Amino acid sequence: MIQSAIAIVTGLILGLFTLIISVIAAIEEAGRRGLVALGVPHQVQTALLALLLLVLVVLSFRLFGRLFGVLIAAVLLALLFHALFAPEVTAFSF
Repeated sequence: MIQSAIAIVTGLILGLFTLIISVIAAIEEAGRRGLVALGVPHQVQTALLALLLLVLVVLSFRLFGRLFGVLIAAVLLALLFHALFAPEVTAFSF
């Protein structure tokens, strides 16, 4: 019984975390598309998106507490590293 309750709570936390990360990724993608549409150079785009991700990290700490904030910050840092080191990779081909 307790294991089921723990599994349900863990599932809810994971689901909420996935939803939050999906929204943040959509915001980042919309920001990238907006900057491309405005003709902003790639290096400036990267800097602006890094600032956007920093703001989203701060907001995640404010809105979702430390637990979600740390998890979201880890994912956002992974997105930042992806934007910095592999910006041209958009799809995989097999």
